[in-house]
Amino acid sequence: MVELPHFEKPEYPKRPKRSPMAEAYDLMSRVLTCVMIMILPGIGGWYLDTHFETSFMMVIGWIIGPPVGFWQLIKVAGSATHGNSDDSGNGRRSSKN
Repeated sequence: MVELPHFEKPEYPKRPKRSPMAEAYDLMSRVLTCVMIMILPGIGGWYLDTHFETSFMMVIGWIIGPPVGFWQLIKVAGSATHGNSDDSGNGRRSSKN
C-alpha cells in the first residue's frame, strides 16, 4: 500500500491584520453610530409629538437617547483600547490557562 504524504495546515492569525486607515474608518463609523443613538430618539419624539399633538415624547427621547449613546460610546472606547490585546477579534479578553 502506498502511503500519501501528510501536509499540515498552516497557522493563520484569528484576525487578519488591517491597515490603520481601515481601523480608523471602523472606529469612526462606531462613534457616528453612537452619535445617532444619542440624537435620533429626541428627533423621533419631536416627530411623534407633532403627529399626535402631545408634549412629552420629545422629552422622553432626550432623556433616554444621550445616556444610551454615552454607554455605547464607553463600550466602543473600551473595545478600541483592548482590541489589540485579544486573540479572538470580538472585543473580549481571552483567558488562557
